Amino acid sequence: MSLNLDVIRQQFPSLNRNAIFFDNPGGTQIAKQSIDRITKYLIENNANHGGAFATSMASDEVLHEAHNAMADFYNAPSADEIVFGNNMTTLTLHISRSLSREWNEGDEIVLTRLDHDANVTPWVLAAQDKGVKINWVDFDVEDGTLNLDAMQKALERKPKLVAVGYASNSLGTLNPVEKIIQMAHDAGSLVYVDAVQYAVHGAIDVQKLNADFLVSSSYKY
Repeated sequence: MSLNLDVIRQQFPSLNRNAIFFDNPGGTQIAKQSIDRITKYLIENNANHGGAFATSMASDEVLHEAHNAMADFYNAPSADEIVFGNNMTTLTLHISRSLSREWNEGDEIVLTRLDHDANVTPWVLAAQDKGVKINWVDFDVEDGTLNLDAMQKALERKPKLVAVGYASNSLGTLNPVEKIIQMAHDAGSLVYVDAVQYAVHGAIDVQKLNADFLVSSSYKY
């Protein structure tokens, strides 16, 4: 089935500009439906949460609906497992600081050379602060795939965390995240999956994947 590109482009007002966009890794253009929904909220429901007044309760309901919608999107077992933040990078910075409180000097984590900086630098900074060693997993420059043998070798050191991307922002490589998650869990490691580049292209089932954390950017939907 072919896509009607003219109809699709009409959903993105910014594409009416005389410009060419190659900026997916740095920010995706927003659809008119999302712009309209944001505007509607700011006009009708903009209020602090948890209040006993009408706009606050209406705002709470919008947030409740959003949590349920994202739980459906990810096939999460509960809307309580959904957390919203400014963006994936900010969430990762916060979570890296939270998890690293349990790290000790001499512990190890695993990062990959195929990941976006948003799933690298927050962990690097946390590791530096805690005296934690980083084991890097490289990729094959010929086909862009992650070196799973190197991943397995890194996991033999029982790292505290493995941070890996679902899909590469630069090469488009799809990583076998379900397999990597199982490998990491067998080693006793937590897994943090960056699904920003994959979420708009394929279905995500967090229960099937069994990831400890999976993040994406809400502005892409």
